[in-house]
Amino acid sequence: MKKTLFLWLLIAAAFFANSQGKTLYTVNVVKPKSGMKSAFETHWKAHLAMYHKTEDKRTVYEVVSGSHSGEYHIVEGPISYADMDVEKPRAKEHGLDLEKNFSPYLENGSTNATYRHDDTASMNGSVAAEKFQVTVTHLKMGTQQGTIREMRRSSLLNAKMNVNPTFRFSANTYVQILQGTKSVIVSVRNLKDGFKELDGNYFPRNPNPPAPTLFKDTYIKDYGQEAWDARSKLLDDNANIESRESFLMILRKDLSSQ
Repeated sequence: MKKTLFLWLLIAAAFFANSQGKTLYTVNVVKPKSGMKSAFETHWKAHLAMYHKTEDKRTVYEVVSGSHSGEYHIVEGPISYADMDVEKPRAKEHGLDLEKNFSPYLENGSTNATYRHDDTASMNGSVAAEKFQVTVTHLKMGTQQGTIREMRRSSLLNAKMNVNPTFRFSANTYVQILQGTKSVIVSVRNLKDGFKELDGNYFPRNPNPPAPTLFKDTYIKDYGQEAWDARSKLLDDNANIESRESFLMILRKDLSSQ
């Protein structure tokens, strides 16, 4: 499994209730063995009820498209770095239960990673949804800082222009941490009304479309021509991107802590 598809990633209404300092999400990606999906879900539910019912909660998502279809993302968060210092209750017992009653149903190659939610690079991120379009972008070395800066500026300017209030595009941005030399950014689009939001005619056409140069003009007014030229150099022809992949995901309430 590619490490890039951790997410979740990172998603769900619970994700958006971040308290100050709690912006991190740990994502475990697992995939049941062939013919073991029902057994996997049954044993996971038993484990969830035993160890994650009232505290140390988990949210589970299932990938439903692409080469990683059938994977489950088991998400812990939001947490802070300080939370990582706290020893989990019944940690040894918890680990033994996973080893004995859960792991035997999984394919080899389960992975985990931690991500930081970047609220300033998100747009209308508080929209709750149960279906998602996830885009995982691997950046070229040295371009993460500039890419996130431009994502933040785009979010601010789009909110400022507010050219079409009926177009309630909602997405959250997550940045993988503790990733070494790799730079991974995950964008999770929240599909409040389901996958039909991806249809080209879902959102109503703006009867008074903005001028084609509105974003550019507003950007230059706020940040200057030099900043626009630097942005264009970074983003034109995806000069900052090493690779990118996208997939669909659903929230599995029945497998998540309530």
